[in-house]
Amino acid sequence: MTVPAPILVVDDDTDLRETLGELLLEEGYDARLCENGRVALEQLRRGERPSLILLDLMMPEMNGWQFREAQLEDARLRDIPVVVMTASRGFDGHPITASEVLFKPIGLGELISAVARNARPQDA
Repeated sequence: MTVPAPILVVDDDTDLRETLGELLLEEGYDARLCENGRVALEQLRRGERPSLILLDLMMPEMNGWQFREAQLEDARLRDIPVVVMTASRGFDGHPITASEVLFKPIGLGELISAVARNARPQDA
């Protein structure tokens, strides 16, 4: 039997982060919430293994680009899929690798579909 592993939500907007967490819980996912890339990276390095990371780009302390760079450099973390969530439309000069990019405001159906497409199941 497979069960969804946690989804790590990394966004500095408290209201949005908590709303996404509640939505994911309603859809049967276990949501873990982090306010910036540094906190998320620390959590991952302590052993958290989410099936997917929902990552905002514009955050204090460690932004999404910095987080993704550190994640890709760590062999234990680089295979965790990332869906970027951003309000920015013009980051061609500063590209980011991700499974998918969603532009804010994100529709709830759009978000859940992206999670379903990209989250990896975990053995129970």
